[in-house]
Amino acid sequence: MRQMVTEIHQGKLNIDQAVAKFEVNRKTVQRWIEVVEEEAETSSQIKADALLRLPNLKRTRSSRQLQEDGDEVGELKNKVRLLEGELEVAQFTTLYYTTLLRVAEDELGIDIEKKSATATADRKLSESC
Repeated sequence: MRQMVTEIHQGKLNIDQAVAKFEVNRKTVQRWIEVVEEEAETSSQIKADALLRLPNLKRTRSSRQLQEDGDEVGELKNKVRLLEGELEVAQFTTLYYTTLLRVAEDELGIDIEKKSATATADRKLSESC
């Protein structure tokens, strides 16, 4: 199941190809995609929540300046951990929406994503030649 969803996310398979390769119906493929994505989202949410609850790392130093520097380093480390968690959630969200677009495009047979201005200009240039 996870192998199939991974191959779909990587663009190696579309839903019809997954149906044929894994000998299941379209509804099963879509359900597996939903299950794996929900698991990944739940896992990412748990990690992000855990990162938010990390205590500040404070170290005892011999002088006041070293104490302040240590506190700042600990706070920065916590901030980096939080940002990494947020990045992971954002990357998963991007993957989720990309997959949704790909599935919708496959099922509807139309190109949903907007073409870039460069691609449009290149197309016009090639048509004029």
